[in-house]
Amino acid sequence: MDDLILRLAPASLWLAILWCVETFVGAPAPNRFRHGFVNLSLAAINGVLLFFTFGALSIWVCTVSPVVTESPFVFLHSVACFFALDLFSYCWHRLNHSVPALWRIHSVHHSDAQMDVTTAGRFHALEIAIGALLRLPVLYALGVSTITLVAYETTLVLVSMFHHSKLNLGVYDWHFRLITASPLMHSIHHSCDPRDYGSNFSSVLSLWDRVFSTLRLTERPLKHGLEGSCPESLGSLVARPFVADPNSADNHPMHRSGGG
Repeated sequence: MDDLILRLAPASLWLAILWCVETFVGAPAPNRFRHGFVNLSLAAINGVLLFFTFGALSIWVCTVSPVVTESPFVFLHSVACFFALDLFSYCWHRLNHSVPALWRIHSVHHSDAQMDVTTAGRFHALEIAIGALLRLPVLYALGVSTITLVAYETTLVLVSMFHHSKLNLGVYDWHFRLITASPLMHSIHHSCDPRDYGSNFSSVLSLWDRVFSTLRLTERPLKHGLEGSCPESLGSLVARPFVADPNSADNHPMHRSGGG
């Protein structure tokens, strides 16, 4: 329970700060509160279902890994594991865009036409569960410590809220994207424009988009969401991967054009 509080406290505070900035500085949508309620309700359900299952399983795998790092290399090992976990997140993200069956699940996230800080919690439980299962061998093989895992996941949540937000950093955006995924970078990733498909997959460190040549930047106005999306409700988001939707699932333009 202490671990849960440790993760929720900074995330909740950061969410409140970004929400207020978006509300009073930006141009919030008319149905902002309903939109945020749906996204955060989905995030809350996922948290309850997954924290005590796959979250606990991940922590257990970290404790039973045979990899032991002796001082003074503990810090270097933790840093290396942090980078490795972020590389896994990048690869998992690209996989969700490349495999039609996974895209059907991931489309829950991309169907948000009013992207804001709450979009960071708009994921289907199946996507989080599958990703957590695939990551278990990585945790075991690298000997990721529980502290490093919690530190990475906390950072991931905070950065995800940041780059999904409507913050307009202007000329300062490039300072952030030198290190991490910025709001502009991720806004482009959520673009409806086919020219932007297959770009900006980084979760925390922007390094990976540079290494794998998936970084894309533009200053033109962007439209988010997916064509043919059904009216938003908690039930429709949960059911979306299992409902035929030719405009936003298997026939996503990225799949038709062979994008990655």
